[in-house]
Amino acid sequence: MSSITLPLFLFTIGLLICAPTVAADGDDLLDYIKSIEPLTIKRSALACPAPIVGSTCPEENAVWYFKCCGSLASDCCFRLQDWVTVLLLVLAIFTILSIIVNVIRCVCCV
Repeated sequence: MSSITLPLFLFTIGLLICAPTVAADGDDLLDYIKSIEPLTIKRSALACPAPIVGSTCPEENAVWYFKCCGSLASDCCFRLQDWVTVLLLVLAIFTILSIIVNVIRCVCCV
């Protein structure tokens, strides 16, 4: 099993290096983090850009909702509810921590 660990680890590092980076304005990210309300269910927009002249957006549910986006706010864009985003972030953090702990354990116990 240890013969698979090192190539898998190197492959993962290679993927992280080659993965495209996401450029985002720092203020937008901070505003998004500050606006997260995991205990509320957000509602979808009725239509984008306006209920009378715009295209109707699908209804929200407990997992996702739709928000107006695009250059003229004329499109309905899929968004995850905040509690789902928080849950996915917590799972990602636990996964990364478990990988780090297991790599350290594997290196120290050899």
